[in-house]
Amino acid sequence: MTKVPATLLRGLFPHGGASSACGQVRAPCGLLQVARTPIRGGPHPRLSRRGRRGADEIVQLAVLFRALLCVAILTSSMWATAVAQPDRPLGERAMDVVHVLADEIGSRPAGTGAERRAATYLSDTLSEMGYAVRTLPFEYGVRSGSGTSQNVEARSNSEDPSLPLVIIGAHYDSVPAGPGANDNGSGTATMVEVARELAKLPVPNVAVRYVAFGAEEIGLLGSADYAQKLSSDDRRRLKVMLSIDMMAVGDRPAFGGSEPWLSEALARAASQGYRPAEASSSLRRMSDHASFMDLGVPALMFHWVDDPFYHTAFDVSDNVQPAAMDLMGAIAIELVRVAARG
Repeated sequence: MTKVPATLLRGLFPHGGASSACGQVRAPCGLLQVARTPIRGGPHPRLSRRGRRGADEIVQLAVLFRALLCVAILTSSMWATAVAQPDRPLGERAMDVVHVLADEIGSRPAGTGAERRAATYLSDTLSEMGYAVRTLPFEYGVRSGSGTSQNVEARSNSEDPSLPLVIIGAHYDSVPAGPGANDNGSGTATMVEVARELAKLPVPNVAVRYVAFGAEEIGLLGSADYAQKLSSDDRRRLKVMLSIDMMAVGDRPAFGGSEPWLSEALARAASQGYRPAEASSSLRRMSDHASFMDLGVPALMFHWVDDPFYHTAFDVSDNVQPAAMDLMGAIAIELVRVAARG
């Protein structure tokens, strides 16, 4: 029999109904306390031996009944707690991913072992959701050096090639100077949790792919490689590419890119009480959406202004705001629904 932890019992009976595993359970209304309470004064002097035995059996049955009743209450309480406990908000779940990328793996420059470890973590996480996942390596050579990076793509095992397509992407590499919690652990984490949300509740009449891009910080290289290798059929049915980048530190959301997606995103952020910034000009070359816009594909960047710790050692997880990831994740899902409507 599994011992019920005291912390669980305290959670079930927060007002002192239980203090430890069975053995000293102070259940409501004194349940089980009779098992610990001796019969004072010994057997009644007028009871025969048979009567005393009968009385003992009655006490034992009472103890057993109360014990079974306690177990029933504990079980029903645990079930009620499990049913009543809602899923954690998307932004809170995304913080778990930020902690892995920024705190456990740390700085993830292109072509390094840390970037590869991050790619493996993302591949495993997306695979566990039931997606078909591919790691797509590519070679690069730039002024700062050459090497191999990789994109990680996740799609439905039963993707319908006749449906409109949405690509949600985020770069997972970082600059060498810092752990990249906001840039771009926040965007990658939001993408991962949007994927989790839509794995549970897929939007009909649209196909969605999730791509974690490598080597963004040295020239948008991962997204450029991925966009250029898209098939002509995929380009034709691609409704929009959403790039989620650096969007969890600052004062307000910002968006830049193609219409009508830009107006859709701005309106949704405003409906939640924010004053979103329209920043298409300043954000045009700032993230992976540029690689798709360069090919004539509609694309939109999700951002947050302004992060004073950008590209420094102070870009740490303590600065990341779960509420921002919650908002941007919700807007991304809404835009998927817009794409599904045609």
